[in-house]
Amino acid sequence: MSDTPFTITDRVLTHLRTRILNGTITPGERIDQAAVARQFGVSLVPVREALARLQSSGLVHIVPHRGVFVEPISLSEMIDIYYMREVLEEQAAQLAAKNMTDATIGALESLIGQIDIDIRNHAPDVFLQHTREFHFTLYHATQRRNLIRIIQQLWDQSDCYRRLQIDLIPERYHESQFENRAMLAACRRRDGDSLALMVRYRIHQTTVGLRERLELHHAGNQISQ
Repeated sequence: MSDTPFTITDRVLTHLRTRILNGTITPGERIDQAAVARQFGVSLVPVREALARLQSSGLVHIVPHRGVFVEPISLSEMIDIYYMREVLEEQAAQLAAKNMTDATIGALESLIGQIDIDIRNHAPDVFLQHTREFHFTLYHATQRRNLIRIIQQLWDQSDCYRRLQIDLIPERYHESQFENRAMLAACRRRDGDSLALMVRYRIHQTTVGLRERLELHHAGNQISQ
């Protein structure tokens, strides 16, 4: 069966998103839409649809009559996004603990096993994917659709910083998994206060670590604000 326009758009989106996050397409670089269309053997329509979705997630910006450019790394934007994540995800953790089920705990345990494999295989892309799944498996327990939607948007906007964190702070691989296990233990206890504190601490520490690294890069004119 042939691809539908949605499927084609999704494939282009995944391709571009991966290349942006792994640094193949660098901050500030112009994306050649015609070249992408040729690569996938499609018209410009699904390429433009994919780029519009990337713009909504904060990974690119569209300049009329000039083209589409990868968003530069911004220290102030990173701090803003992670501050909002701290506030909302702390509340989500509290709510999730109240609604925790054995099925959710089982899913979290399975994802921790997957992340162990990702770490052993030094596979940052799937590590980030499974880490995201771990968090949203937890947050879906809140049963608050709008809260989850807003948090998802913030995660989309922070994806480039999450990848940068792994590149600049490789020890976060193992630290993150230690935190995952502590969060799982709090879920088993249905301990909302501890879970919320862990989530907020984790996001705060990410902000502090990235800020230090980004300020060093700023001195080398690699950061645009």
